[in-house]
Amino acid sequence: MPDRVVAVILNWNCADDTVRCLEAVRAGSTVPEIIVVDNGSSDDSIARLEKVEVPFTLLRLDRNLGYAGGMNAGIREAHDRGAEWVWLLNADAVPRPHALSTLLRHEDRFAVSTPLQTTSAQPDDPNPEPYLVSAMLPKGKVRPFRCAGCAEGAHEVDMVTGAALLLRVSWVIGVGLFDERFFHYKEEFDLVRRIGDAGGRIGFVCGSEVWHRRGGSLSGSSPRARYYYHRNEILYVRKHYSRPLRRLLFGEPIHYKNVARSLFRIAVGTGEHRRRSLAVLAGYWDGLRGIHGPTERF
Repeated sequence: MPDRVVAVILNWNCADDTVRCLEAVRAGSTVPEIIVVDNGSSDDSIARLEKVEVPFTLLRLDRNLGYAGGMNAGIREAHDRGAEWVWLLNADAVPRPHALSTLLRHEDRFAVSTPLQTTSAQPDDPNPEPYLVSAMLPKGKVRPFRCAGCAEGAHEVDMVTGAALLLRVSWVIGVGLFDERFFHYKEEFDLVRRIGDAGGRIGFVCGSEVWHRRGGSLSGSSPRARYYYHRNEILYVRKHYSRPLRRLLFGEPIHYKNVARSLFRIAVGTGEHRRRSLAVLAGYWDGLRGIHGPTERF
């Protein structure tokens, strides 16, 4: 199995999470080869990871390439090792013991799959809550698909995302890896969309489970996260729809609400609320202008 599947864990200033994820992967019923990509950490992550006794390969990058660039480095390394499958894991994820083996039961069916993903205060909480990681895309419109676990165990869907993607390496290489222009947010949505458009089948495996703390590398409420999220929503629409402006104006009214809410909070809010709202508007503006890559703003 290790020569067929390589797990890639992305670390950025979060050694505690990474070590916990490493140990969970090693404790699984199916144990893959493991690569930890350090995405240019500025803390003591390297020193701490080098002391870990669990066997893995540490791939050090000299700067933060974002989720897309960091995972691409791991995928290339896995491909060079002849891996058939790559299991991409956020550092703040904790796979349950049978998570990978359950995903692999469907390897002949799906080019990409993701497990049921749950969240709570701690991974050992008895009743973690599932959250949305799959969707159907009728006429390009996102329609959430939910299942908290059923006898079928897996469902074919149009889109999956999340903290634990299992991908067939040949499909990833074939469509050109993650688009590093997104840097952070929406990059996996874009990759899965391209694989689906190329004919790969997409699976949500509700019989597999991975716990995910979420927000371990970049808090979703921070101004910078808000900037990336809204900018990349626009970049994604520009990339995948023949009439992006029409879709933004008529197909997704949520954008009007986001802009109106941000303008209101800039007018009456203070401090962090204003900074987050300014970041939202800047994200929309830069997305419309086609600005991509990392930012040092906010």
